[in-house]
Amino acid sequence: MKYLGIDYGRVRVGIAVSDDEGKIAFPKSVLKNTGIGALADTIAHLAGAERALEIVMGLPQVVPGMDASLRGEIQNLADIMEKQYQTPVSFQDELFTTRMAEEHSKKNTDASAAALILQSFLDRQNKV
Repeated sequence: MKYLGIDYGRVRVGIAVSDDEGKIAFPKSVLKNTGIGALADTIAHLAGAERALEIVMGLPQVVPGMDASLRGEIQNLADIMEKQYQTPVSFQDELFTTRMAEEHSKKNTDASAAALILQSFLDRQNKV
């Protein structure tokens, strides 16, 4: 099964895609976040073009000093994807994925972070 990975940000949104078997994640692209509705449309189009049957979104855990409203935006996007586009959404903890992606490459950090999120999810799924 193929997956689309999302690293949501208020300015940029990283996109990753898995192989057809759902074992390996690859950075795909970075989208400009122009609003939840337009973003949902673009993600739905990408999921269809990639034949991804499920979306995996990074969801930050609440830590002291963190702006918790970001979690609400991510959950709102997930609700739109599930209700309006009938696309299943799973969540994966995204703690420190952007920092890890920056350590490996300054280019396409957001897409690389999405790939790390998606790979963590795939690794967890494939252990079962």
